[in-house]
Amino acid sequence: MLYDYYAAFSVQEREGSREEKREKEKRNINDLVRGKGKYVEINDLRARTGLLVTALGIDSKLPDARSRPDRIDPKAYARTGEGQSPSGLKTVMHSGGSYNDYIACRLSELDLLGIDNLVDLHGLPEGSWSLELPLTLASPFYSRDDIPFYIIDNPLRVDKVFGVPFTAAPTWKGSLRWAMMKEHLEPVEKNPEQFARRRLQHCLLFGTEKGLETNPSGWAAHLDRLGGRKAQDAFRRQVKDLFSAGKGPRKDEETAHTAGMLHFFPTFWDKVEMAVLNPHDRKYKAGKNPIYYEVAPRGARGMFRLLYVPLHHLEETQNKKRNHEAICDLKTVAAALETLLLQYGFSAKKSLGWGVVEDSWEQSRGNLCLQGLDSPVCFGSFSELEEKVNFLLREVG
Repeated sequence: MLYDYYAAFSVQEREGSREEKREKEKRNINDLVRGKGKYVEINDLRARTGLLVTALGIDSKLPDARSRPDRIDPKAYARTGEGQSPSGLKTVMHSGGSYNDYIACRLSELDLLGIDNLVDLHGLPEGSWSLELPLTLASPFYSRDDIPFYIIDNPLRVDKVFGVPFTAAPTWKGSLRWAMMKEHLEPVEKNPEQFARRRLQHCLLFGTEKGLETNPSGWAAHLDRLGGRKAQDAFRRQVKDLFSAGKGPRKDEETAHTAGMLHFFPTFWDKVEMAVLNPHDRKYKAGKNPIYYEVAPRGARGMFRLLYVPLHHLEETQNKKRNHEAICDLKTVAAALETLLLQYGFSAKKSLGWGVVEDSWEQSRGNLCLQGLDSPVCFGSFSELEEKVNFLLREVG
């Protein structure tokens, strides 16, 4: 008996003549995607799609629909099937919506377990807020998974436990930070003092993973180059003054390691399908090597959630002043979020226009909750959100 999962349920056959093995292997691929034959006991659809990778071990071509031998590449058949008779991954992703039904069941499990629920502000300090945006994709979303073996080279990232496609919290953090740089820092790169003040605000919102490095690299080095030497010196001076004065959660003015005030959550998508890009030869104007992607398609829905806790404003003894700082941060974040979601996109392949969303939704589903308010502020678009934030800013002075 075979105890290895991939060996026990492989589509490869080891017994019989060459022709018999190829016929059985083709039948195995069809049974695998439909959950029949020896695969009937594998109820999890994601697990079955993972087994399609075993088709890569078939050492010769499969027979076609007319039973002519050595006609169909096994890798291609496990991906899309043959001609007008789809099979393999294409059947799972497109035929009858079976994979989307699987995702719907998994999302209901997430809901029952309280994993994908509203952010609770109870017990958090005054000035905390949470933002919820229902997202509907206006173009596909793609983020490559790190699964080592899969039948196509570009699988969509899914949760390892539930198999649901999602946008990870670190992806949201990096995307929003980049958008805020484009919208908030680049316009003032010629003004060192203003650049330094805004960079400090970003530092407090997103945190400092490496602190004030002696020889900065990565993101910090890019911002140093963007603002210039004067802005760099002004920023480091402001950070040292903040931490040495004990105004933050850490007093280490040399390293200034600190968590950010923004806390991100994953977004789970309710649909998935397989897309194809077919690069054309410039001379012959034809494509011969299609590239397959799993994507969350246009129309897929998810929920963006963001939590803000004013860690760096807790020294403010007056709640009104702390609330003013918190709502100012909210105004900055909301403006960058609008640009990110409607213009830049948050997906891989942004150059193709992937990863942007629609700018309207059911008003009751867009929620802004502030600690101290009895009920959430509802909005149905980014323009409404901007109006509500400006109203709150006037209210707190």
